[in-house]
Amino acid sequence: MARWRKQAFELERFRQRFDQGWADQPGKINWDGQEQAQKNTAWSLLETYFAETPIKANEMPEAVEVPVETVLSKHGLPTLIGILDLVRAGGRIVDFKTSGKTPSAEDAIHLNEVQLSCYSVLYREATGKLETGRELHHLIKTKTPKLIITSLQPMSESQQVRLFRLMDSYQEGLVREDFVPSAGLQCLGCEFRSECRLWC
Repeated sequence: MARWRKQAFELERFRQRFDQGWADQPGKINWDGQEQAQKNTAWSLLETYFAETPIKANEMPEAVEVPVETVLSKHGLPTLIGILDLVRAGGRIVDFKTSGKTPSAEDAIHLNEVQLSCYSVLYREATGKLETGRELHHLIKTKTPKLIITSLQPMSESQQVRLFRLMDSYQEGLVREDFVPSAGLQCLGCEFRSECRLWC
C-alpha cells in the first residue's frame, strides 16, 4: 500500500507490522520450542529480500495477490483459478518461493513451468495482453539467507499447448491412471527427466 501512496519504505515500521502479524496468527501452532528461531528465520529472509530485490522502490506493480480465473471450456477444459503473487510494471509476472537450498536455473524452470504457464494464461485472459516475462524469486533459508532470481521469457505457444495437454490428460486419465508428467520435488532425484521433458 505504501508504494501506491508514494510513501518511503521504512524497515522499522514493517518490522512492527511483522511482529504484530506474527502475534495475531490464527489457530494454535505447536512450535515445539522453536517459535523464536522460526520467527528470526522468517525476518532474516524478509530483510534479505528488501536488501537484494531487483524491484526498485518507486516501481508501481500492476497487481499484488490478485485472484484471477478464466473459463477454458473452448479448449474442453475446466475453469482455471489462481492467485498472482505479483505482476511488475509492464506485465512481468513474479512468483515467490522459499527453499532450504539453492536451486539451479534448470531445476527452478522445470519444477515451476506448469504453475508459471497457468499464471501466463490467467494474466492474458485478465488483461488481454501478453506478459513481458516471468520471474521466480527464491528466498533461500540457509544460515546466511540469499535471494536467487530466475528470469524466464513469456510463455511460448508450445508451453501453452503442453499445459493444455497436461490438463486434458489429467482430466481424462483419472480413471485410466495414465502417466502424465507432474513436476515437483520428486523430480530432483528422478532419472527420467529427459524423457519427461519430451512429453507433449
